Amino acid sequence: MNMHTTTIDVRLLAAASSLANARATRQAGPRVSMCFALASLEEAYQVQAAGVQYALREGRSLAGAKAGLTSAALRAALKVEEPLYGRLFSDMACRSGEVIARQRLLQPKVEVELALLLRRDLPAGEVSQGQLLACIAGVVPALEINDSAIADWQLTLLDAVADNLSSGLYVLGDRLTPLAQLDGLNLLASLHKNGQPVLVDGTIVLDDILTTALWLARQCARLEQPLRAGDVLLTGAQAPILDIVRGDQVRFQVAGLGEVTCSFS
Repeated sequence: MNMHTTTIDVRLLAAASSLANARATRQAGPRVSMCFALASLEEAYQVQAAGVQYALREGRSLAGAKAGLTSAALRAALKVEEPLYGRLFSDMACRSGEVIARQRLLQPKVEVELALLLRRDLPAGEVSQGQLLACIAGVVPALEINDSAIADWQLTLLDAVADNLSSGLYVLGDRLTPLAQLDGLNLLASLHKNGQPVLVDGTIVLDDILTTALWLARQCARLEQPLRAGDVLLTGAQAPILDIVRGDQVRFQVAGLGEVTCSFS
C-alpha cells in the first residue's frame, strides 16, 4: 500500500482520529476494529498510515520502524503470513537510565529487543541484504515501551496494527556494537525487573534479527518512506511482555552488547 496515493475511506480516517485523540487526552478508548468496522489488515494499515500522516503534519519526525509478531509459531496460530510493522518517531526516544514519567503514558508494558542503528540512507526500491548490512552502524540492546490506546489492552490484531503496533517510547543502550564484532554469533540475554530475574541466559539468534530488519527495510521502501541515516530498527520481542507500574525498574543485559535500563516514576 502506498500511503501517499491511496484514497482512504472517511471511516478509516475517523478511526485514526479516534486513536490520536485517545493519545492526546491520555484516555484509552474502545476497539477501533469494532467501532469503525475494520475488515482486514489492509484497512488497519490504512488507519496506521493516516495516523502517521497526522503526526507528521503536527511536526513530529520519523525515526525508524518496528516489527511485531516476529514469532513464526505465533503467526501460524493467528493465520498471519508475515510479521507486522509500525513506525517510530524521534520524540519516542529515551536515554538508558532515564526515569520516565508515568503521566507520559496511558497503560505501558515493556518488551526487550535488539535495535539496529543505520549510518547511511537505504536506497529506494527493493533493498538487498548486502545493502542493508552496509548501512548498519551497529546493534544495541533496547527496551520498547508499548502503550495501547485501546482500553485495558482488550485489543485485536487489527486494533494493534491500526494503533501503530501500540508504540509508546523506546530506550536504547549506550554502547553501539558493530555487527562485524559479533561474527554472526548467537547472544545470551538476561532481563531483570526490580532486581528480580525474568529471563536468564535467553538465546537471541542474530540471523533472525537481521532477517527481520531486512523485512522491515523492504516494507518502508514499499511505503515510499525508505529508512535514513540515524534511523532505528526495533526487531521484535525477545521475552514475554512486562506489565509496568510506578516505581518499576527494568534492566536488559546482552552478553557482548552491554545493557539498557529505565525506571518509571
